[in-house]
Amino acid sequence: MAGMEQLEVHSKSYLVRWVNVSAGHTISWSIQPHKKSINFGLYKHPGAAAGNTTTVTSLSNFEPPPTPGLEPPTGRGRGQSTSRNDKTVVFEKLDKIGLKQVHWVGKCDAEKVSMGTWDVPENEGGMYGLVFDNTFSKTVSKMVTFVLMTYPTNAPPKSGHHMHYAQAMGGQSSTSLGSSPALGPTAAQSSESLPHPPLADRPKSSAAVAPSASSSFLTGVLQKKRRKRNQGYARRFFSLNFTSSTLSYYRNDHSSALRGAIPLSLAAIGANEDTREISVDSGAEIWHLRANNTKDFDTWRDALDRASRHADLASPALQIPDSSSKGGSHIVNSAEENEWARVEALAGRIAGTRDAVRKLAQDTDPKYNQAAAPVPVRQPQDSLSPSPSEESSDYFLDDKGFDKKAFWKRKASSSGSHSPSGLFRKSVSAQTGVASPSAIPPVPPLPPNGSLSVPKRNNRVGVANSTQEEALHDNCMELLQDLDTVVKEFSILISESRQRRTPAPTSAISSRRSIDSQGSADEFFDATDGGTAHSQLLTIRRDSSGAQSHDDVSDGESESSSDNEGGSFFDNRASLEVQPSIFPKKPKSLTPLPLDPVPRRKDVPISKTTPPSLIAFLRKNVGKDLSTIAMPVTSNEPTSALQRLAEQLEYTELLDTATQVPAETGERLVYMAAFAISAFSNARVKERAMRKPFNPMLGETFELVREDKGFRFVAEKVVHRPVRMACHAESANWTFVQAPTPVQKFWGKSFEINTDGKVRVFLHDAGEHYSWTAASSFLRNVIAGEKYIEPTGTMTVLCETTGAKAVCTFKAGGMFAGRSEDVTVQTFDNSGHPLTAGAQGKWTSDLVLTPTGKTVWKVGALVDKPEKHYGFTTWAASLNEVTPLEKDHLPPTDSRLRPDQRAAENQDMDTAEETKARLEEQQRARRRVMEEHGEEWTPKWFAKGGPEVESALGGEEVWQLKSGKEGYWECRERGEWEGVTHVFQL
Repeated sequence: MAGMEQLEVHSKSYLVRWVNVSAGHTISWSIQPHKKSINFGLYKHPGAAAGNTTTVTSLSNFEPPPTPGLEPPTGRGRGQSTSRNDKTVVFEKLDKIGLKQVHWVGKCDAEKVSMGTWDVPENEGGMYGLVFDNTFSKTVSKMVTFVLMTYPTNAPPKSGHHMHYAQAMGGQSSTSLGSSPALGPTAAQSSESLPHPPLADRPKSSAAVAPSASSSFLTGVLQKKRRKRNQGYARRFFSLNFTSSTLSYYRNDHSSALRGAIPLSLAAIGANEDTREISVDSGAEIWHLRANNTKDFDTWRDALDRASRHADLASPALQIPDSSSKGGSHIVNSAEENEWARVEALAGRIAGTRDAVRKLAQDTDPKYNQAAAPVPVRQPQDSLSPSPSEESSDYFLDDKGFDKKAFWKRKASSSGSHSPSGLFRKSVSAQTGVASPSAIPPVPPLPPNGSLSVPKRNNRVGVANSTQEEALHDNCMELLQDLDTVVKEFSILISESRQRRTPAPTSAISSRRSIDSQGSADEFFDATDGGTAHSQLLTIRRDSSGAQSHDDVSDGESESSSDNEGGSFFDNRASLEVQPSIFPKKPKSLTPLPLDPVPRRKDVPISKTTPPSLIAFLRKNVGKDLSTIAMPVTSNEPTSALQRLAEQLEYTELLDTATQVPAETGERLVYMAAFAISAFSNARVKERAMRKPFNPMLGETFELVREDKGFRFVAEKVVHRPVRMACHAESANWTFVQAPTPVQKFWGKSFEINTDGKVRVFLHDAGEHYSWTAASSFLRNVIAGEKYIEPTGTMTVLCETTGAKAVCTFKAGGMFAGRSEDVTVQTFDNSGHPLTAGAQGKWTSDLVLTPTGKTVWKVGALVDKPEKHYGFTTWAASLNEVTPLEKDHLPPTDSRLRPDQRAAENQDMDTAEETKARLEEQQRARRRVMEEHGEEWTPKWFAKGGPEVESALGGEEVWQLKSGKEGYWECRERGEWEGVTHVFQL
């Protein structure tokens, strides 16, 4: 095997290029990084050797090898000096997933050809991973030209791989491994393990939107989740090779640089029909994919299922462990398997004949006589099966391109017993008893181009032709019905044979099947080559929540503990047997609610100080996080960042209304989008942009109980650096959760304000889950001019349950136009088709429903003379007040009790400055003591979700509110705050 390709390796990442090599063969490579260097090494998958008895299905089923891997180089050149390339984390990552390091080359210099070989020892054949390591580079992606050869060790090729590299660089080679014209003779001597479609054969931009299938490849566009959290999905071009069962992807259909390839023999595949999400987990990496519509999802799911079944066929006589006997094995009879493979192949050809009859029936349908022949609608089970009607365009034609006989009288289009026509005659006559062919009129002659469209009628014989076509159509429909019956019976027969011939699954496979597996009883086209294929596709369904695994751990005393009912997120890793419980139930109690109305203030003391100029503080901190910069207390407004989180809940009536409006038209999405947009409205007064909230102390909390809106809210700072807060709000109708990290960057003239951490809202009565990431905002004119905050770009509110979404677009302001306030909302169903409802308006004032003109949302009141009161809304002004509802019920960590913040609100800036400095020093002292004792801070009220939860959410950090005896609201009800750190005590 030989081939050449271009690779693109992301920054802070690595790319594994897998190749299946038999024992006694040699792996030979040539590598040329472009512009920047890269690390390279060779690893081995810990599974079975090529041709051995067992096929690996998931890396997670294997323990790391007992033999320690090679150590990374300790230095370069003169011994003690180390280069940046040596500071890589790829060793730790690959060791953790169980890969065995066999040869580490190390640094490959830019623009230099690095060559090497590795002889595979006896009994060490199998999947080898060629690792291109770029984890040491923080921002720069690397391009690599890569030439690979494998050959018998005792029979090396006459010309080495450097000759092939020279040919490739001379322009004689394609970039697709195994598709190189220059390397054709060499490649022909061996089977290609990881071929890819030539660039010229890929569909262009218009055709790449929908999957395009051929006999060997399926290509198309899928949405791939970006590597960094909260960056959403990006359109990428994917290619699935059925021959090698390898899934690869590129930036787009015009790109020649391979970005990744996963052999499905090493992968576990998960599919969620509700969200149209597909995951491919090779152990070394996980791809989270999403189809653009239901049709594409079905196509890719079925294709991956088909390819994964072929992936574990190693040899004609495949030995599979038999769980029925200790140490025994079940040997599949090669001759019997070959016979059944031929039966499946014949069944596939019958399916092709059926498709041809279906197309002919549609072409002769009288209602289509004035239009071109429609595209045939294929059955789901064979949507990806290459049939004779696809592989041979002359099925209905003679050698000259004309149809001179009816197709049921035509000789076989291919010789031998595999003839579709011969098999068709035998099967139909024996099983269905179709009427004599002589009673069916012949097919009208076809033009040389092979079109199956019906010729236009002549006016003089129109009636006769119409009658003839109707009779032909009726007979075609009868044939089609009979063929459907034959195909169905063949499918049942093959399925029963597979079940009879397939031994009991091993414990590893049983573990992987704990999630509902995709059935394959109706898939006749998956012909095996002497072995029994096992699907590695795991279908995650929302209707299977009735049976809960014994591994689910829940607090028996919790009234608001989570379960997996209504959950649309799924864990893509097949090694996990249990869905993570991250979806909150409808609360049974909202203590201390319900309550009588509580009077609240609608103003705050007038600000007597002006905020300082930021320039002196920021000139030396361009690009740094604002939260790490010590600033005077006059730069703060008298609220905490935890209270700023509570400002998002000013308009919760939108959530209450969302549960009552229809979802089909998109109106519910509009209300959810309006709630997401309303969070920006608290910055509509430009004076609000002049100050920032107090950075909470580690362990600081804030509660908000609103009897007028019927919800309760609690927030806690759970991580100090980077700042991470967690909040949880709930009412009888909905639950709101978020674990945000505010990130502010200074870019010389403006601040970019982002929030790392999705907002998630669960509508209990509707059984729906919504999520979104807040749009980026910019604080403009930091150096000079009027300061203001402006949201930019788009924000997508996604219904995780159905796949429908609302796209909120904030109109960009011109260079001299000042702040832009316009925003529009468009809604789409799960297939990407626009829905009726939408909205437009201003994020500073209101939104109206389109096309009805109904007002969806309107901003609340501001304090009197807001320019003198920090630009607060009346809602924000009430947050720092201790009302009778909170008096004697708050924990000592609540933001209302923070002394420096209270002094700043009362305009005692000297006391506020001194107190703030003392509190921060005490916080540092606590941290030093904990570090000396090897302890870590443990939040009191929130618990971090485990790896299975983060994996289910694509790596997102999740914090869940504790419940039961140690829950916040339970302790509040008892008035017991034992074990709480007094972070404000001086």
